[in-house]
Amino acid sequence: MVGGTYVRVHTSRHPQNDTPMIPEVQVFAQVVAISVGVIAAACGIGVATYRSVKHIDRTNLAPSGELQTQIEQLQQSVDSIAVEVERIAEAQRYMARLESERDARHALPLQS
Repeated sequence: MVGGTYVRVHTSRHPQNDTPMIPEVQVFAQVVAISVGVIAAACGIGVATYRSVKHIDRTNLAPSGELQTQIEQLQQSVDSIAVEVERIAEAQRYMARLESERDARHALPLQS
């Protein structure tokens, strides 16, 4: 106290500003803070969803015995259909060859 009056002493590094923040800067700071919060929340939701889906997929990797039996029957059916299709294709090739040979015989001139 000097002469009956108090002297204001700044003890912090930065003296306090009595001027208010510019309104545009304040709005920008609010928008940035909200944007960062929304992005962080979206990332958190994404990570949580990814982990839960990964956990669900991990538990359902092995098919049940009944499903495995059905898959084996389906594979056998597909194999037998493939064999039949190959036989049909072979028969068509044989018929096409016979047809071409018959046409070749009819195309030859008669020798007398």
